[in-house]
Amino acid sequence: MTKRDIASRIYSRCEEEFVITKKEVYEIVSEIFNIIEETLQNGEKVQISGFGTFVVKTRKGKVGRNPRTGEEVPVPDRKVIVFKPSKKLLELVELKLRKV
Repeated sequence: MTKRDIASRIYSRCEEEFVITKKEVYEIVSEIFNIIEETLQNGEKVQISGFGTFVVKTRKGKVGRNPRTGEEVPVPDRKVIVFKPSKKLLELVELKLRKV
């Protein structure tokens, strides 16, 4: 699912209740993602109730190997984004998958 798909679904669910264009909905969805990106770039966590939590963690460096030469190569620490789904989301997905 893309950002455009999300905006289209929101628009189709809201078009009768609100006076808003598809483009405006897309801009709102884009701004939500921009805010999430900025928050994560600042090292803060993003917690969306009933959905889950995004957090930036540091993955420790390690010693890797060059597959061609076998030479050891240091792999530095790096930042990764981790998503932990909420219990509610996990339960909903599990129920839906059981029905399939």
